[in-house]
Amino acid sequence: MSDKQCRVTFEPQGRTVFVLPGTTIVEAAGRVGLTIASPCGGKGVCGKCRVLVSSGACEGSEACRRFFSSEELAAGWRLACQGRICDDAVISIPQSSRLGDVHKILAEAQDKAIADVQPAVRKIRFELPAPTMDDHRSDLMRLQEAVGPAKVNLRVLRKLGGVLRSNAFTGTAVFTDHHLVDVEPGDTTGQSYGVAFDIGTTTVVGSLLDLNSGEELALASDINPQVTFGDDVLSRIQHGGTSAKGLGEIHDIIIAKVNDLLAQLCRDAGVSAQNVYEVTFAGNTTMEHLLCGIDPTPLGAVPFVPVHGRGLTLGASALGLHVHPNAAAYVFPIIGGFVGGDTVAGLVATELADQNGPVMMVDIGTNGEIVLAVDGKLWAASTAAGPAFEGARISCGMRASGGAIEKIVFDGDVHVSVIGNVEPIGICGSALVDVAADLLRAGIVTAEGRMLSGDELPAALPAAIAARVQTGDNGQARFLLAANGNGGVSITQRDIRELQLATGAIRAGITILLQQAGLTAADLKQVLMAGGFGSFIRRSNAQRIGLLPTEIDREKILYVGNASLNGAKWTLVSTAARERAEDLARRAKHVQLSEDMNFQMLFAECMIFPEQQ
Repeated sequence: MSDKQCRVTFEPQGRTVFVLPGTTIVEAAGRVGLTIASPCGGKGVCGKCRVLVSSGACEGSEACRRFFSSEELAAGWRLACQGRICDDAVISIPQSSRLGDVHKILAEAQDKAIADVQPAVRKIRFELPAPTMDDHRSDLMRLQEAVGPAKVNLRVLRKLGGVLRSNAFTGTAVFTDHHLVDVEPGDTTGQSYGVAFDIGTTTVVGSLLDLNSGEELALASDINPQVTFGDDVLSRIQHGGTSAKGLGEIHDIIIAKVNDLLAQLCRDAGVSAQNVYEVTFAGNTTMEHLLCGIDPTPLGAVPFVPVHGRGLTLGASALGLHVHPNAAAYVFPIIGGFVGGDTVAGLVATELADQNGPVMMVDIGTNGEIVLAVDGKLWAASTAAGPAFEGARISCGMRASGGAIEKIVFDGDVHVSVIGNVEPIGICGSALVDVAADLLRAGIVTAEGRMLSGDELPAALPAAIAARVQTGDNGQARFLLAANGNGGVSITQRDIRELQLATGAIRAGITILLQQAGLTAADLKQVLMAGGFGSFIRRSNAQRIGLLPTEIDREKILYVGNASLNGAKWTLVSTAARERAEDLARRAKHVQLSEDMNFQMLFAECMIFPEQQ
């Protein structure tokens, strides 16, 4: 006899699922395609996955009692990662707890023209003489004489004879590199496509390209569903390394998302997936391991060694991709344990190694990658700075989705811009940088990061701004950014400390790379800002809080968009760019910041905000 299952309906989406008693709310939501924000990876320590059980029984936990009052618990509030279904239930997911449909993802890349379009995929139209009593060469030998030598797999051999005889020995040969991957009836040389993917820790972006022209035909993006296993790579390493089942789960969920985006791209461009012959992937080291189903365990322990370093050329079908069955998949080379293929792709796209003078690329996303180029030499490092910039461990923090304050301006009072033009429910990373910079300028926050209140506030502070400095329930100061029906959106003293930790990590990493090259920040000719978060922050505010060097002119800080995606696109349409990626990955010196004796001291120093500029 089967176990009794509980019917769970999620509102306002109206989706219903049947689960066994004891199933967590976050797992039940995932089964109907609803992703609930859980930055801590389901450990019950961040309190971000709040849901309301409006009817039915749902057992809470000690973690729920820490985050909710007795009245809230009685009303049905639970943490989705801790609450367990006990009976039929109706559960409401607030917008603030969803990885929203209005998520602001940086999909665009600052493209440079790709002058040399020479993809690994080639199509050759052929017309062969039919066999005769005087010419009884094999079908394959006859074809290779016309189109050139190639490696052939059994799948192609099995169809070769039939295709040739059904089409009067004419057709189109399809190659990926030196592999004959198909023989198609008719002239299909105009139908040759590939897809480039940037597999980020938080987001996934794909671009479909015409491989004959290099033209982008469609672009699609979405949240990386692996966030259900934790926001940071260490949580995902732990999940993927615990068992074969855990690795299978975290691999399958990203492949499913890639296939969803592939289908969307093909629909948008009016292209058949059977005409997609190659896919390229750029991601950080952990993301690439999980994409390939490679055990990430060594990445979670000293000395953080990846399984592969050079780029991988795999069968797309081996990864489970829904494209041409003989299509190839290229996974970017890796520099080190925490400096991965996305950084290499950024180096290709920005041509960093060929820039005049010392140039630095900084990609501030969930993790922060930094590369310094000086006279063709490259130094690369990674810092664990992402959680605060992605909203984790910030009291009202959230990702850049609907309801998030994304921009803040002080002008006698506080003015905010909210994604989706709705009531504000939280603050994302770009606005966190804004408010910290303005609080410093106003004298409300000191260089040491202490938020002043009461009589300590500057006498010249506008009354409207001074009124926003309040005292929280813990007796510490907080600054009210915007009112709403749920106590308002505020920045607390603890939030400032979290920002200092993130900022200090990035600046310490920048300083150490400069020291390795015998330079100072003033020597830099340019700083290139890449990635999602980095392209939405304001340069003046990033410098005011010390996130970026204050010693260089603001005009030298340039935005390069999604450089990882752009690099993945370059290698899709240019074999020369692919060779360049391999060369750059091997040339770059991987700097392990944790092994530098000065890192902790610099980290502490860089947590101090710069003096007023």
